[in-house]
Formats: sequence, C-alpha cells, structure tokens
Amino acid sequence: MTLATTATATATATATATARGVCAARRRTTTARWTTTTALARVVVKARSRSFLGGAGSRRRGAAAAVTRATGVNAATTRAMAMPSVVRATVAAATTAGLVSTRRRRTTTTRGARTKANAGEATEEERDVEEEEEEEVEALLREILDEANVVAEWIALDDDEDVEISGIANDINALLSGDLYVCAATGNAGAAAAREAVAAGAVAVVAPEPIEGLADVPIAVVKDIDEALADIARVFYGDPSKALTAIALTGSVGKTTTSYLVKAIFEEAEIKIGLVGSNGNLIDEDLKLTAQGGVWESDEEDTTRNRACTAPGFLAPYRGKYEFEELGSDALQFQQLTAGIADNGAQAAVMEVSAEQVRRKATRGMNFDIVALTSMGGARKNYNGLDSEYSMHVAEVFKSLSDAETQRAVLNVDEQDADLCREYAQDVPIVTYSTIIDNQGADVYPARVDFSLFETAISLSTPAGNVEVVVGLVGEHMVGPICCAVAVGLAAEIPLDVIAAGLEAVEVVPGRMELIDEGQDFSVLIDSADTPEAIEQAILSARATNCNRVITLIGCEGDDDGENAAETRAVIGRVVHNMSDVVFITNGSPKGENPYKILEDVCSGFRDEIYESDKIREEALFPFLKDMYEVHENAQYECMRLQNLVRRYIMVDRYHAIRAAIGLAEEGDVVLILGRGAKDYFVVGREKHWFEDALEARDALQKIGAIQSSGVDTHNLPWASVASRQTNPGAGNLLG
Repeated sequence: MTLATTATATATATATATARGVCAARRRTTTARWTTTTALARVVVKARSRSFLGGAGSRRRGAAAAVTRATGVNAATTRAMAMPSVVRATVAAATTAGLVSTRRRRTTTTRGARTKANAGEATEEERDVEEEEEEEVEALLREILDEANVVAEWIALDDDEDVEISGIANDINALLSGDLYVCAATGNAGAAAAREAVAAGAVAVVAPEPIEGLADVPIAVVKDIDEALADIARVFYGDPSKALTAIALTGSVGKTTTSYLVKAIFEEAEIKIGLVGSNGNLIDEDLKLTAQGGVWESDEEDTTRNRACTAPGFLAPYRGKYEFEELGSDALQFQQLTAGIADNGAQAAVMEVSAEQVRRKATRGMNFDIVALTSMGGARKNYNGLDSEYSMHVAEVFKSLSDAETQRAVLNVDEQDADLCREYAQDVPIVTYSTIIDNQGADVYPARVDFSLFETAISLSTPAGNVEVVVGLVGEHMVGPICCAVAVGLAAEIPLDVIAAGLEAVEVVPGRMELIDEGQDFSVLIDSADTPEAIEQAILSARATNCNRVITLIGCEGDDDGENAAETRAVIGRVVHNMSDVVFITNGSPKGENPYKILEDVCSGFRDEIYESDKIREEALFPFLKDMYEVHENAQYECMRLQNLVRRYIMVDRYHAIRAAIGLAEEGDVVLILGRGAKDYFVVGREKHWFEDALEARDALQKIGAIQSSGVDTHNLPWASVASRQTNPGAGNLLG
C-alpha cells in the first residue's frame, strides 16, 4: 500500500480523532490554537500525482505473504500482517530467519541478577534459570570469527582447538565469567586491562596486538579492533537488528526529541518500539534496558524514590537509580540493545547515532531500515575526529541503505549536508522535509506555525495530505523534530491521521524544552543546552513564544579542559547576559573543581560590562557579582540589593537558584533552566548525588503560590514580606 492510497483511508481518522481530542484537552487552551469544527477536519487529503515509494509496498506485501505460506502462520506473523508494509517485511524476514537465537536470550538477564547468581546469593530457582541460560548461549569463538569473516592470528590456540564463550564484553565492569574480552587499548594499558579481564573470568581475548602474561588463555590478534568487535558481536547475537524495523537518527541536534516523537507515532500505530538514545534505553517507562541489553532492575534500595525533591544544603546519595552510557552505545552495545529490544517483544527500534559513534564504527553491522537526518546546527559535542570529517561521518550512516524494497532515507533539505546524504542514499526512496514555511521543494513542510508558552500548533503539508496538530512541545526549534518525525512516519507507511494522533499524545520530552506545568501563568522549561550555541538556540526558541521576559538559569559542569573551559564558560555567560532579561548563574556538577571558581568563570563573560556601567558605578562600592555568602556578612544585604538592580544573580546552590528564578517569574514570562536536561544527579568530588531539575522546579511551583499568598514578596531577593518592601524596596533593574 503506497502513501497515496494510505492517505485516502480517512475512515480510520474517526477512531483516532477522539484520542487526539482527549490529548489536546489535557493541554492549555491558548490563543495559538486554531479552532476546527471537528477533530476529523484536521486531516485534509491532498492528492499528489506521484508516490515517492514507487509502489514498493505492494511488492513487499507479496513477499511477506509468500513467506507466510512457506513457514506457516504463527501469532507473530498474524500481528505483523496488520502493520505497515515496511515494518511487516522486517518482522516476516526475522521470523523466517529464526533470529530469536539462544545467544541473544542472554541479554535479558540483568547484570545484577547474574552477578548475584555468580556470587551464590541468588535463590536456587534463580541459579537454575541462570545455569540454563548459560548452557544455552555457549558458542565457539573460532567459528564465530570465521562466520564474521574476521581474520585473526591465534595465540595459545591450536588449529584443531576452539574455545567456548558465553558472552562478549569490552568493559571490565560488564564482564562475566565465561565471556570473551575485546581489548581496544594497546601497550601497557591494554596488557593490564587484558590481565584484569582474565582474572575476572574472561576465557579468551581479542586484541590489536599480542599480549604477554595471559598464561594459556587464547588470544586472537586482529588488524582492526573496532571492525572486529562489530562483526563478532553481530554474529554472536544473531544479527538482531534484522529482527526489527530499525530507525537511525543522525545529525548534530534534534535526535533525542525526534526519537521520542517517532516512538509515540509507532506506538499510536500499535507497533511496539524500543528507544536507544541520550536519555537511556527503554521500551516503556517500566521497561528500561542496561547498556548490555538486559532488563534493568535496581540492585539496591532507592532511598529517594518517594521524595518530591531534595533538601536545602543536603545532597542525597545516588542509589538504586537507572544509569546508562551517556556518550552513546558502541558497536557491541548496539547489537546487545537491539537483541534486548527484540527479545522483549518489540517490532521496531529508534536509535540516536552520532558522528562519533560512526567514527568508532559503532554502526558497522547494523541493518537500518530508515535513516533520518535531523539538524547539523549547533556545537559538535563529544566528537573526537577532525572537523573536516564530521559531515562525512554523519552522512556515512546513509551508506547502509541499498534495498529500495525495504529501506528509506529521510532528509532535511534545509541542510547543506543533505546533498552528501542524498548521494549515499541514491538507491532507495527518499522522503524530504523542511522547517521553512511553505517550502514546496520538500515532501513535508510547515504551512503555518503558532507558538505559545505551553504548546506549538503546526499545520503541515505532506504527500499524504495536510494535517494540523497541537503538540505539547514549546519553542521554535521543536519544528524540526516534528517535521522529521512526520517524514519518518510516512516513510514507514503509517497513515497520516495515526501520525497526527501520535504527535499529540506527546506531553513532554524529558530534558528537551520540557514543560513543567502546575497551572501557573508563566512557562518553566528544562533543557540540556550547555554550549554557547545550544543556549542561544534555546533562548531564541523561547523568545518565539512572544513571552514577556526570559529568565535564564545556567550552571556549568566542572573538570573540563583547563583554560578552554574557562573561555567557554565566559562565552556562555556573555550569551545568557546578552539574550536574557534576568539571569541566574549557578552550578551544574562541580566534580573536582571549586564551584565558586566555576561561577567566576561564567561571570567573567559579562562582569566588566556591568561594573563599568555609569549607573552601577554610582551604586556599587564593592564587587557584588558573587554568591552572597562569599562577601562579608555585613555586606550581604547590599550584595543582593545590587544584584536585584541589575537582575543578575549568582547563587552557588542550584536548589535555591531554581526556586528564586521561579519566584521572580510573572505572567507571560519564560523560565529556562538550562545545562542538565534530564540528568538526575550531581557529581561533587567523585561522589554522585541525587538532584533532578524537573522535580525541583515542580516542587517550587507547587509551593510558590502559597508562599506569595501568605504575604511574601518573591520578586526580589532575599524574599521578604510585602509590608517590609514598602519601606525598603531595594529593587529595580537599572539595566532596563
């Protein structure tokens, strides 16, 4: 079924209209929302003279039917036949190939449970299950390397010998007894890591060079360790991405938001989908995966589970929380995660893919059905390659697309790098999108966008028709992810009305302009922006809502790159100072640095401009852009009075800074809490502590109304009674 025919099936719109209406009703009613006579009127079929899928869908249906007749119909295939053909072809192929292998089942056991079993602390039943799984997953290493076409020089393993392995690890912390250890390091560091792995139970080692001191433990010496890791993992775990409709999102920014939107669209289509990305690896909120693809379960008590927030002056220990690889999965983890997603009953997976992951060959061996380009704007974070190669690494993911029957590319035509991506994806159908109003050079583009403090209303033109949606995402730079997600949905041949309902079902994306809504008349947004470019984009995006003031709170992390870190922090300070009406400078995770030094670095970006102002020079008798507890106690009130005058506040304690920023807000303002996003921890020294911006902001919003109603003025610092303000206001804004 092509997109053109899919679009005409508007009968299904009735079933989803109610869902969309309920979802929209949960959000604010604002002037930005358009009025429509009925929910069904949002989908307006617009005929196009062509289908960019070229009728491939009907051919895939025929192939899937042939597979069903040959193999017999089972429950999985019956469910698959109700899916879009792109998804159905993947599920049918996986059923035929028998990709749910015993090797992959190992990933469904949590590391905590396996460790407990190894230590003899598990129950007899748990140990029996563990032993059964370990027996099932054993495989012969030499056979795996042969099947993966990995050429190796063997040490301590004769030609007629082989070694059984029950798992693969390239991280000593994830290694279990019986595993193969893949050692990427060389020299003394590599030798030390390999010896530690063998002591921990590794039965063989793959390394880029010979290693001494491993006794009779077999070693496979390979030419390219990154390629070997990817190929060995793919074979060992049974090529699990073939069992899924795998969607790769690549680009500099927008991947996380887009991944959540794509997930919502697939779920609306009743396609179970896993997500791998910057916020963790999950199938749903109650089913999270470890970096090794196992079902995550806490192995210790979460002492803060039922707490609404932290406490002032006290950092709670970080225990029993979900942790994941924040810098992205490597080649082994991609295979383990796709195996875990498939083993837990999902039919699809949406995965963030960075240029650094491609550079490290993490995507080698992955079978992506849809690859989408988000945006190339913003800083190139965590990229360790040459700047000149960045675009090439982003585009390289599209090289995996070659099958016009089952694969699709989604391109952002606003980006110059789209041309290179198009060249690499020339063998498959391409769906294009643009964020520019009425850009008819793209398949998907906005005809109109209205922003508000609490949502975004967007009218989209697509090959399947026109659609209007109201999405619970705030800010101008949410248009790109919305358009990209729609294009991905169309590439998967999901009906347009289902796509619309999926978008409207999204309330927030954690840590990405995440709206904290407790019924207040101003907006509070949590975002991960922590580079000058990202912070500028976040503030501009907030300005697009036609807000009154932007109140920006920013904190920088510690232990960064020396002088470069100080310079970057100064630039961040200058950006928030120039673009915000009110600024709070606070801390992120200071780690091993002096938190007050971090504040000084950020303030250096605008401090001189304030101190040299004629108005301030007349008022200030001492440097006041400091945390008030850094000045003499007799000068603390004057310090805060001066900060009130310029609306630039320095507070080392993020707990108090969040509450002060929210207390300052008035109707129509936007409070931006930047720098940490969905992170739920601080690092002080080497210790992790629980702290979550969203929870702190929500707690502040729930309490601030009662505080203000009791006669406390929170619109200047320190908070004081309204009566005392009348005699000693100590407020204003000399900067205008």
